[in-house]
Amino acid sequence: MSDSSGPHPARAIGFGAGDYAFNLFWQTVTLYLLFFYTDALGLTPEAAGLVMMVGAIADGLADLAIGIAADRWRLRYRRIIAWWAVPLATSFVLLFQRPAGGAEWLLPVVMATHVAFRILYALVNLPYAAWSTRVSPHARDRTLMSGSRMTFGALGAVTVAWVMPAGGDHYAGVAMLLAGVAALVLWIVVWRVPEAIAPVPPRPARHALAQDLAAIARNRAFLMLCAATFCATVAGAIIGHSVLYYFAHVLLDAGAGKRALAVMGVIGAVAVPLWTLVALRWSAQPSWLAAACLALLALAVLPLWPGAPDIGISIAMLAVIQVALSGFHLAAWALLPLSVDQGEVRTGVRVEATAFSLFMLVQKIGLGLAALFLGLAYAMGGYAGGVPDAAGRDVIAWVMIAGPAIMIAAGGAIMMLAPLRGRVDQASVNMSDTPSA
Repeated sequence: MSDSSGPHPARAIGFGAGDYAFNLFWQTVTLYLLFFYTDALGLTPEAAGLVMMVGAIADGLADLAIGIAADRWRLRYRRIIAWWAVPLATSFVLLFQRPAGGAEWLLPVVMATHVAFRILYALVNLPYAAWSTRVSPHARDRTLMSGSRMTFGALGAVTVAWVMPAGGDHYAGVAMLLAGVAALVLWIVVWRVPEAIAPVPPRPARHALAQDLAAIARNRAFLMLCAATFCATVAGAIIGHSVLYYFAHVLLDAGAGKRALAVMGVIGAVAVPLWTLVALRWSAQPSWLAAACLALLALAVLPLWPGAPDIGISIAMLAVIQVALSGFHLAAWALLPLSVDQGEVRTGVRVEATAFSLFMLVQKIGLGLAALFLGLAYAMGGYAGGVPDAAGRDVIAWVMIAGPAIMIAAGGAIMMLAPLRGRVDQASVNMSDTPSA
């Protein structure tokens, strides 16, 4: 990237507004869609988990294909977002429509609709993520951008938690409202934030892809960041999917589950600026490790507190866990450009969109595996028709605690060993002027 005008903190912060739009889509899918499938549409847990898993894989593969195409053909990310924002919003609305036809058509139609949405989401979201490297090359701008994105994303989660129902027949109408707001926000970001890219000719596709993949395979910092992020993603997805089930069926208060999601969203929004300050002061890697310790402590308190399970304590501990999850997200996106820069220093080849797409593929696989694992665990525990027995309630409670604890501990161990202790300015001394060499 060629940008001689110095840092642009306002531009970096404004760019983060796009994450509000994406999180209106994403948080709804993460927090409500599995519950909608099982308790509103009547899919079995294993079928609902399978739909989420197939959709996540389609999403991740689409990310990879789009990232490779973007690196090959030097695509303008803003144009892709402008063209496809409305089709994405339309497909989101269709997720919450009850399919016409008999019961034999329910699973195929839900699967097709879900996969279509996930591919369109990838088509718009991957260019937005990769566009962040073209907003500013400066370390503080990138950290501010990451913090802004996470803050707006948390605000999106708050919005979803407050307006989405925890049952009933209003899902479709609320989804339509969220889709319209999201499309409008994306158009505003495209209109207001510039995209800097040097006009260099594309490389031969076959040679360039092989070179990029070889460079990524030698980028230890990037590979370990992906592994740690996979663990954090699985942990966060299990918790996010579990909240409504936990409050509705273990604590027998579905309304409290909706309040818990709202509190988690607010706490996440408050936590992101604090994690941003921590990352600016001590770098993102130590902030990840601090978040892991905090999450493991809260997960231990959740079942051990006297009188547990309790609604108030559950909401409080889930809020603390959300603080930690915000720390993981902030650190991951702050460290991703650093790992790209370090890969260029190590290999002499700068790979952006393909690296971002692989990073997002890892996250999507983690999300899909978490949903599939949850569905299979619930099915084995006897959850059927939205009414679990005593064994099913135990499975809901313990899966929400033990699964995330194991994955967060594994992610923390990986992050302790990852070579990501430098800063962006140090790693990018020999950065090329173009986003992808």
